[in-house]
Amino acid sequence: MSPIPFPRTRSTSTTFFDDQLPHNVFAMRFDPCPVEGRVVALTDEAIIVKTGRAAFAAIDRAFATQCPSIGTTVRVTPYFRRNFAGERLEAPRRENWTDAQGQTHGMHVMTTGGHITRIPLSAKPTCPYLANLVEQLEIMRTPDSLRTIANMLVDAKAEAIEIVDPAEEHLSDTPPEISFAVATEKFTGRVAVLYDDGTMSYAVELRAAGAMAERIANVKVTRLAEVLADRIDDGNWRRIHVEMLDAGSVVQGSVPQ
Repeated sequence: MSPIPFPRTRSTSTTFFDDQLPHNVFAMRFDPCPVEGRVVALTDEAIIVKTGRAAFAAIDRAFATQCPSIGTTVRVTPYFRRNFAGERLEAPRRENWTDAQGQTHGMHVMTTGGHITRIPLSAKPTCPYLANLVEQLEIMRTPDSLRTIANMLVDAKAEAIEIVDPAEEHLSDTPPEISFAVATEKFTGRVAVLYDDGTMSYAVELRAAGAMAERIANVKVTRLAEVLADRIDDGNWRRIHVEMLDAGSVVQGSVPQ
């Protein structure tokens, strides 16, 4: 292996991509942006990409989708959290506000460290237990501590969201429920979370091909993220996508199975 061609400069900068989200200067997790550059070195643990005159990126080979040979120009896209529309959480967004004179103003907002992924519902729940459930899915952390349950659902390709929003006097006969169609290597079908008024806990149901595949009852709120992760999270969201931008070759045996 030839030595890494460091330029003659007082300092260099290196970005590390692995299965974790990096911290910013405020000690908050943030979502890294894709980088492009030329592969200048390979080690047993990392792919080294030169992204600027004195800038490099080191990609953990254990999570890379492929390992190009030295000299290949690549685009590296590490994991980033998204909302249900597929947009980056930290993407600038436009918000409007109205002043005291009734004039509407617009502004672009950028969020440092991401913000809460809201579950897109066609109507606000009227049942307080369903409203609490939706909020818990949006704010509760998953076992990896990097995401919320809502982020995990996005990573599981959640779509076709449905809710059961009963009147409070009908809780026993019609439990509040939210369900999603998901597709992962662990499970493909509908995953539903229901509130059980009798036990004041949740039930998680996996439904496939019109039948009940599994039901987990008496799930306390503190275990909800763990139970859902065990059933639908296949870990593929951790993969770092490496795309070759020229006619480079792939190092054999470098892609994890």
